[in-house]
Amino acid sequence: MLFKNRNLIYLAVLMLTAALVITGCGNTGSPSAASGKSPEDGIFIIARSTDAELIDPGFAWSEGDIDIVYHVFDGLVKFKNDELEVEPALATEWKVSDDGRTWTFKLREGVKFHDGTDFKAEAVVQSFKRILDENNKHYGVVQGGFSYLEYLMVDVIDDVVATDDYSVDFKLNQVFAPFLTYMGYYSQYIISPAALEQFGEKFPQNPVGTGPFVFEKWKKGEYVQLKTNDNYWGEKPKIDTLIFKVVPESSTRLMELQSGQVDVIKALDPGQLAKVEENQNLQLLSVPGANLFYAAFNTTKAPFDNKKVRLALNHAIDVDKIVEVIYEGSGTRAINSLPPTVFAFDETAGPYEYNPEKAKKLLAEAGYPNGFETNLQTFIYARPYVAKPVQVAEVIKSNLEAVGVKVNIITNEWATHSDIMDNMKHDIGLSGWYDIPYPSNFLKTMALEGANTGYEPEELVNLAKAAWATYDRAEQEEIYKEFQQKLYKAAPLIPIAHNNYTAAVRSNVKGFELDVIGTVKAQKAYKE
Repeated sequence: MLFKNRNLIYLAVLMLTAALVITGCGNTGSPSAASGKSPEDGIFIIARSTDAELIDPGFAWSEGDIDIVYHVFDGLVKFKNDELEVEPALATEWKVSDDGRTWTFKLREGVKFHDGTDFKAEAVVQSFKRILDENNKHYGVVQGGFSYLEYLMVDVIDDVVATDDYSVDFKLNQVFAPFLTYMGYYSQYIISPAALEQFGEKFPQNPVGTGPFVFEKWKKGEYVQLKTNDNYWGEKPKIDTLIFKVVPESSTRLMELQSGQVDVIKALDPGQLAKVEENQNLQLLSVPGANLFYAAFNTTKAPFDNKKVRLALNHAIDVDKIVEVIYEGSGTRAINSLPPTVFAFDETAGPYEYNPEKAKKLLAEAGYPNGFETNLQTFIYARPYVAKPVQVAEVIKSNLEAVGVKVNIITNEWATHSDIMDNMKHDIGLSGWYDIPYPSNFLKTMALEGANTGYEPEELVNLAKAAWATYDRAEQEEIYKEFQQKLYKAAPLIPIAHNNYTAAVRSNVKGFELDVIGTVKAQKAYKE
């Protein structure tokens, strides 16, 4: 195999008149000063809680990166709807070989990268091989981040070959059902080989793609500024300048939206939803999130190696109350590990009934009639799947102690918490997952491999492989539903909730999109 497997790793803008100062950023390096235009001339500002770190599809990993990658780069295909069906982008057509292991893409001709170089098949080859091929001269040049491409397909893609200037073959080592869906995701987008050669390790700070917007400037900690790609091969944006502004505090973001200093804010606190809906100058955007907030049992040690204990604790927790009180209308109860918006979801594989008496009975049957003492690990601050994790931990503690299980809550910053979970040092730990809304990403990759439960039975591993090994959608659905039923009965985790992805826009904003992956899209946005 050509590619060697590795361990899986994861503006203060001044507006254009001197009189209008936007709070929260410094008073230098203004993007408006660079453009010399007023809002009416096409400046569009999106306020988010975080800055970007690496604007590079091969290594972007946080939403601060990913939002921008979708505007600067293109893939061979793109998603055309919330079901993640794909349509042509940099490729105009494609086919798969009879054995299901070679995908051939015909590329769009006449496309230019932002640096003026031609988009050809070699760019596709280099975009993938710099990540997957240790013999490629650009392999390992970019440091930091997390290669989602490697995470998704390092064990699947055997080679990428340019058969002519506008044809490329992806040779797989197996039939791989998610392949075409994965090709629509940002991590498979195409970069300029000339720019990679020019900038090397600094490419993520100087990103060059073929996308609808061109990278213009980046004032770290304050904003990233893009301009319209006048030579874009597809539908050209209606705005001239797109600014991603950093505003850490959610209350400040909302105030800036209300005052018209920004056009969009991303990720509202649940308590802000009503304020937005009551304001006739604002519009709320909310989509069911492809994410899961859950509590993971460490099934490698007692008492959580006992299925009856795991089932008991699932029945002891009032999940509906958590969703009602903590999510405040911005989330839905999780039935099982697969979000209900994802293909092959089985609504009969859960949920666990809230029944404290049943929980006590199961604990007694498991040999713990008087309960036991355990630690519950939690992170402190909001993540894409939950706004108030500590409050959730407090509800869980109260519920479990009501059935005789004494709980010690241990709180940590995310980095420390993540280390504890990854090294299986927890008893029970709150965690979450957000991913491509594809069944295997939540059932195989999350539930079996990434959930930090230690639960990975051969039976479920083989089911996951079987689902991957067919392009027959009906057959996949049957397998994934069987998987959900078996996981439900084993109860290696407590499914809690799916958080909605939210954004709010000024009422004069049209064409702006918030997709099912939680990404903001301004390609078609404009202001009336």
